[in-house]
Amino acid sequence: MIAHIAHADEQRGRVVLWLGASGEPHDTAVDAAVRLAQAFHSEIDSLFIEDGQLFDLADLPFAREISLSGRRTRSFSMDALAQDMQTHASALQRRVLARAHAADVVAHARVMRADPVGALARACTENGPWNVVTVGAPVRGGDGAGLGGPGFAELFDAVQATTGIVVAGTHARRTAGPVIAVVEDLERLAPMMRAAERIARATGGDARLWLLDQPHGHPDWTEGQIRLVLGADPAVALEVVDMTRHTVGDVAGMMRSQGAGFVISRFGGLLTPTDADAAHFAEQLEGPLFLVR
Repeated sequence: MIAHIAHADEQRGRVVLWLGASGEPHDTAVDAAVRLAQAFHSEIDSLFIEDGQLFDLADLPFAREISLSGRRTRSFSMDALAQDMQTHASALQRRVLARAHAADVVAHARVMRADPVGALARACTENGPWNVVTVGAPVRGGDGAGLGGPGFAELFDAVQATTGIVVAGTHARRTAGPVIAVVEDLERLAPMMRAAERIARATGGDARLWLLDQPHGHPDWTEGQIRLVLGADPAVALEVVDMTRHTVGDVAGMMRSQGAGFVISRFGGLLTPTDADAAHFAEQLEGPLFLVR
């Protein structure tokens, strides 16, 4: 596990911001992409993905488009769809580029017509091995991964050139605040801590480690090893959460009460074991969720 994004000078990865036709991007998700680029001195690849399946549908002779009111219809043509997509993409890209420019972050805008997984895999491969995908649309629990298509497991499996996926739930409203890295095993301590510290410097918060006390684990030994690494006067605070007494919802509530900004968690771990669990957890947070391998 390496929670890393390539430095701009390395030319080996970027923050890939996934935009699409499925509604407006979440302001907190866009802010998260900008903050991550600042934290890792990286660049943003603002990628608007045109869903190729819509164009396949528009090519059918009987396809019709119905207005939201249901009172008007028109032929669902390839040309009309392409024009609508171009207009929508241009408007979204201008917003992203303006926010990146205001934060002194270099951003590149482009459009791909493909299925989302294929487009993200291609974009990340072109950029290099150290990318983080930030999902622009808000994530909603109760619907698989809440991404309107692929799941987190599918993205991690198909998009090999990414080190993490960042999402914002529908209630997310900030990127500032404490950065909480959830640690479940000692081998992930160092990369988790480095990522939390870098993000905290960019957001003006402080980095915190939360060790999950698992049933049938060795929490005392793990805590002792972590405190040895942190030293006598640690710059990063450590908190132990007894998961035999708390639910995942309790953990999300404690994070909200501490005003957490970014939360870093391993996908497949106790808090986010599946696509649905990760989406539900993200929706309970008030900041972005940074899922790592």
